[in-house]
Amino acid sequence: MTRRPTPRNRTLRPATVLLASLLLSIAAPAHALSAREIAEMKQLTPTDRMIQVCFLKLEDRISKETRYRRVDRIVMDAFSRGKVAGRTVRAAGAAFRDRGNWFKLRFRCSVTPDRLHVETVEYQIVSRKPVPRGEWEDHWLFP
Repeated sequence: MTRRPTPRNRTLRPATVLLASLLLSIAAPAHALSAREIAEMKQLTPTDRMIQVCFLKLEDRISKETRYRRVDRIVMDAFSRGKVAGRTVRAAGAAFRDRGNWFKLRFRCSVTPDRLHVETVEYQIVSRKPVPRGEWEDHWLFP
């Protein structure tokens, strides 16, 4: 199945890989970005930066506000294509991973003009049942 590149599945640039490894090393999800992390974040395209900031906030909020306490990944285009317009990201067919299981998610996130901070985020967990493992490959989900 060939998919057009999207902010989620396109080839990552070295700055994106560096940022991703840095963000994965952060122990606390509510960690404020340091000056170094902000500098690295600014190396991303505005769209990629906005998506990353929204994903970090979503991971934090879902972990704090729901029974899902170990959210470690968000995929924007798992079940349908997400939309980026201006300073807003919307995804009706997103997914998040908690303790090795994927769950369907819908969200809307708006960011500040510099795209380094979230202004508003709204989300809804679409299904409490995990996505069956047999469907993961079809939706670009992974262990």
